[in-house]
Amino acid sequence: MSSKRKKVVKNNKRTSSSAQKEFVLPKIVIYIGSFLLPILIMLFVMHQLKFYPFGEKSLLIMDMKDQIVAFMASLRNAIAGDNSLFYSWSCSMGGNYIGLFAFYIASPLSFLTVLFPVEQLPAAIVVLTLLKQGLCGLTCCIYTNAMAARAGKNLGFWAWIPSICYALLSYNIVYSLSPMWLDGVILLPLILLGVEKLLEGSGRVLYLVCLTLLFYSNYYTGYMVGIFTALYVLYRLLCEVSKKTIVQTLQKFGRFVGYSLLCVGMAMPLLGSVLANLMTGKLAAQNINYQPDTDFNYSYGELFSKYSNGNYDSITNAGKPAIYCGYLILLLAVAFLVLKTISLREKIGAVLFLLLFSVCFCYIPLDKIWHGFQYPNWFPYRYAFLACFVLIYMAIRAMCRIDLTKYLTDPRLRLGLSVCLTVIVCVEMGKNSVGLFQGLDKEFGYASINDYDAFMQKSGPLVQQIKKNDTGFYRINAGYEFAKNDAMLLGYNGMTHYSSTFNAAINSLTPRLGISQGYFWNSGYGATPLLNDLFAAKYVLADKTVESSYTKLQSTNQNSTSYSNAQALPIAYGCSGTDLSPDLNASDPFVNQDQFINAILGEQETNTFFSFPSFETETTESGWNYMITANQTGPLYLHMTAQNVSYADIYVDGEYTGYYFTNETNGAMFLGEYDSGQSITVQVVPYAYEGTTASLYETHIAQLDLQKTADTMSTLQKNAMQVKKHSGGKLSGTINLSEGQRVMTSIPYDKGWTVWVDEKKVKMEKYADTFLTFACPAGEHEIRMAYVSPGFTPGCVAAAISLLLLAAVVAWGKARQKKQIEI
Repeated sequence: MSSKRKKVVKNNKRTSSSAQKEFVLPKIVIYIGSFLLPILIMLFVMHQLKFYPFGEKSLLIMDMKDQIVAFMASLRNAIAGDNSLFYSWSCSMGGNYIGLFAFYIASPLSFLTVLFPVEQLPAAIVVLTLLKQGLCGLTCCIYTNAMAARAGKNLGFWAWIPSICYALLSYNIVYSLSPMWLDGVILLPLILLGVEKLLEGSGRVLYLVCLTLLFYSNYYTGYMVGIFTALYVLYRLLCEVSKKTIVQTLQKFGRFVGYSLLCVGMAMPLLGSVLANLMTGKLAAQNINYQPDTDFNYSYGELFSKYSNGNYDSITNAGKPAIYCGYLILLLAVAFLVLKTISLREKIGAVLFLLLFSVCFCYIPLDKIWHGFQYPNWFPYRYAFLACFVLIYMAIRAMCRIDLTKYLTDPRLRLGLSVCLTVIVCVEMGKNSVGLFQGLDKEFGYASINDYDAFMQKSGPLVQQIKKNDTGFYRINAGYEFAKNDAMLLGYNGMTHYSSTFNAAINSLTPRLGISQGYFWNSGYGATPLLNDLFAAKYVLADKTVESSYTKLQSTNQNSTSYSNAQALPIAYGCSGTDLSPDLNASDPFVNQDQFINAILGEQETNTFFSFPSFETETTESGWNYMITANQTGPLYLHMTAQNVSYADIYVDGEYTGYYFTNETNGAMFLGEYDSGQSITVQVVPYAYEGTTASLYETHIAQLDLQKTADTMSTLQKNAMQVKKHSGGKLSGTINLSEGQRVMTSIPYDKGWTVWVDEKKVKMEKYADTFLTFACPAGEHEIRMAYVSPGFTPGCVAAAISLLLLAAVVAWGKARQKKQIEI
């Protein structure tokens, strides 16, 4: 054998040996890594920033604190006690729970928090957040490997790069405080993989299951993903269509539309209930509009500044889209555009996709379409993850087309490069996460674990003792808060609530009665004994002095006390009022309270529960003073409206009493109890918004006649409903009415209620356009009430029809396939 031939053989052996040394990890290891790596990066970030469990800082911030942690707690009460999946007595004096459930916590992963005691919910939130980010990495990895397999390639380690970037998108970090939206990020790759299978005719199960699951998990991002999926299908079909395949392409699109409609139909039990719920909340509150007086969110060129590492501006409407998903992803997306092995049609389509999102971000009319035709109240560009996915798709396609063996023949070099790039991406996305968390913390501040623990110690024992001693049906009104949904957090029937599924009627009525309210939030703060009596608030929690009509029960070391309110009416009682639409439009809330109770009483002679003492107003350098002279013995209240005031400190006879003009304190303020003729000086020290001057608009000062209030409640209690059973959104009991009386309740009116009197269904009516009332004959009667969310029953019918249609399609397909085999 010649020396030249020996050299060739030797080289071939070396090449063969090198090929055999190509390091390929099993796919299961790749998948496990795609799940664990984002979690490990997040744990490192949390350690650096001293988040729990590495420090005292919790993930509770903004809506995570005010809403979601309490909603997670409410899951444990949704199937037990007075509540049900349809109804919760812990929000807005009672309301449709399924709408809240669907928007915030319907994800199957949310139920993992039930495994944690309420005291450990901040830890549960950490676990849930890490789990969702890990799943984002896993589903992206599944999609990446599937796309690579279609291109005849095994990416191995390289699949971790888009997976890590997808799991730690700027969107995912910023919106970790709204974890319900991350389900859309998790399921998007699987839905699109299902689309690929659907288009190639290899299966429909993945698409049907994942899209339907997303509609159930979070209909809001399901709506966004649905729009994106339709655009994705058009893009994929237009990339492949030719004159010869037009008919086949139309058939594919028809199949996609048909199966998509079946997904919507199968999700209708929840979607139908949600739509009906929104009709009483967001869609009914037309006066709430956060849209600026322009058609543009920002100048078009400003968008590009957001694609930089750690760039956080704001999560308010002043912020821009969170679109960063890594510099390597951007580099690969550019490679996608220059690679000759990728068709020009596919490149043009991808660029048009990106241009569409950039225009939608900027142009408000298009932006609103993605948000369900409403301008968002903060948390803008909630669909930004879809734009990120387009970039990641381009990166994946480029990875599938780049042949590294042409440039790096040694497999060890290729392995080393993939490992190095993976490490760089981990560091890059970790650094980006640190910057975003720091930006959120600086703007709004993460609550401390100690703050949460202190509140649980402040309110938990009081609520537990009340529930232990009294198993009846009643409300508890708390005069302080940890967040905006404490009743749901602690599991008691309350008055305070804040969510996107608010009750517009309650939010409209309560501020007119002098109860604090703002935006989508309503409360029981500022409720006088008269209102607590009427609204069945049998117990009161307070950390300040309260009216003498309440009886002290228990105190804690956290300066909180529980009180009983013996005058409180039950949830339903008999009354003689016939005027169901009292005039409650006075600017004075105390006049409105008089009107509210007098219309219930229905007496010819108007009762005056409030008196209005004389007072003088004195303007000072620091604000203004009121010199008041009490005209009767009883509690004294102050209600003010002003312009350009952030908040104001209030001093009564020189002693600090509290603050005013915030959302929590813009109602009636209890100043103390005074005897007739006694003089009181109230000092108001306002703090104006920057660049403005505080100006007083209107002041109302009143005293409540406690004796008249007690006598009136005593009279109404004679015809009170005796509640015998209360559970699962149902009430039953007996009532004895006098001639000419009707049944009045403090239950917010909702079409989902059904009322039976002696097992005969009766017509429901509204009182003050807010509360449920109904006619009932004189004498003793059995009352039964039950709640089922409006839209649920027709939704079940639609789901059943959809399932039958799907079964018919499957059966037809099998029959057709069998016939073709026989032929």
